[in-house]
Amino acid sequence: MKSWIMRRRTDTLHVDDYALVDIDPPAAPGPGEVRLRTLFISLDPYLSRFMKIWEGEHPGWEQGHVYGRTVAEVTESRADGLAVGDKVLAVARWQPENVVPASSAMRIDPEIDPPSLVLGVLGASGRTAWIGLDLAHPKAGETLLVSAASGPVGSVVGQLAKRRGLRAIGIAGGAEKCAYVESLGFDVCLDHRLPDLAGRLAAAAPKGVDILFENIGQTSLDPALSVINEKGRIMLCGLAQHYNDEVPMQLDHFKALLYKQVTLQGFRTADFVDRYEEATAELMAGVREGWLRYDEQITDGLEHAAEAYLAMLGGQGIGKRLIRLP
Repeated sequence: MKSWIMRRRTDTLHVDDYALVDIDPPAAPGPGEVRLRTLFISLDPYLSRFMKIWEGEHPGWEQGHVYGRTVAEVTESRADGLAVGDKVLAVARWQPENVVPASSAMRIDPEIDPPSLVLGVLGASGRTAWIGLDLAHPKAGETLLVSAASGPVGSVVGQLAKRRGLRAIGIAGGAEKCAYVESLGFDVCLDHRLPDLAGRLAAAAPKGVDILFENIGQTSLDPALSVINEKGRIMLCGLAQHYNDEVPMQLDHFKALLYKQVTLQGFRTADFVDRYEEATAELMAGVREGWLRYDEQITDGLEHAAEAYLAMLGGQGIGKRLIRLP
């Protein structure tokens, strides 16, 4: 059986930092454990830090094993509550089979079809969008700016904001991504690859920006600070531009945080478990009723996981990036 590992600790990830190696299949599950067949692997930016330092949410990172969120099917169970054939969400190694404690595998509602949606719009990505926007206390008539607006978080933020009566401006890289963002109902999307983003932001938001939902970093944050309103709110959700290097960030408009009394709040979705039920209920209703749209970009084959991961980290693709196993 094949499994992905890290070859070395590093400051910047390259494809040769990963290795797909042969290992023995997992041993038979013990009491309270289940054997899982991996169906989908989620390609998540936050994993890049674990990949570089070999520390993460599972102790196996210390040996260089690569773990991530997966959707899998139970093929053998020695635990109450999970039966053969159940689909589950679990943090597991990037490999075809895993044996995990049943307590760490969350059964997926059979009504969720396809089950991969729990890795995106009906999972962490969707909840992050919902919770981050809620923490910003949005008001109808305000202007929201979202970076990485074609991604699995940013795309949901904008659609939720429109639902709440806000003007939604997206930032994305390239004409194709911007066309996709505008098709979701954003009022406008600006291509950060074109010159003078600050000037184009000023034209797109003549009354300024009240809420910035930041997913990228300097490329979008600095121009946004030039148009942020008095007592504006910045929700710092991610820094995708900076995950793969340690170069200091330079902000020419940093003083706006002081002069305009701007609130900048980083947040971790896991700290708001008490809001999950409410968030998931609205997200599921949006998908069911058709007003919340999503996109999955699926790469087939475990062997392509490292290359696809680095492409995602570099900004390629639209929507949620997944690896699908046969």
